[in-house]
Amino acid sequence: MKTYLFDTNIWSKGFMAESFVADKIAQIDKTSKIFLSSVVWGEVMYGAKANKSFDLKSYSKFIHHRSEPIILPIDRHVSDVYGELRASLFEKYIRKEKNKRPEQLIDPVTATEIGIDENDLWIVAQAITHNLTLVTNDKMCRIFTVAPKTLKYEMWR
Repeated sequence: MKTYLFDTNIWSKGFMAESFVADKIAQIDKTSKIFLSSVVWGEVMYGAKANKSFDLKSYSKFIHHRSEPIILPIDRHVSDVYGELRASLFEKYIRKEKNKRPEQLIDPVTATEIGIDENDLWIVAQAITHNLTLVTNDKMCRIFTVAPKTLKYEMWR
C-alpha cells in the first residue's frame, strides 16, 4: 500500500478532471491512501468561498468518488520539522547573503525573501513527518535542497 500527500495544485487539477492528473489518480491502487494537508483543504475552501461559481456539490461528489481523503492536521511534530526546514533555508539562502543571525534581523525574514511558498513548506513538513509521498507539480526547488533525503515525492506534469 502506498500513501500519498497531494499538494493543492494536484488536488485541484484532479477535481477539474485535467486528464493527466485524472489518469494518474485512476492508476493509484485502490488499497493506497490519499492524504490532504489541512493547509491544502484550507486553500481549496478559500478558492471555493472566493469564487461564487465554484460548484461545491460537484466537489463533494469528487471527494467521495474514490474515498474521502484523510485530512492531516498541523501538530507539534510537523511544526518541529517545519522549523528545521525553515532554519535550514535561512542558513542556506539568507544568512550568507545578508551575513545576519535571526536575532539581528529587525524584521522577520519573509517566505518571499527565502524564495519559497510558506504553505508548501508546511505541506513538505507533513510529508516528511508522516513518511508520505508528496505529489505536486510546484517548483519547490529550494525546499527540496534542504529536505532530508528520506522525502519521497512525485512530480506530476
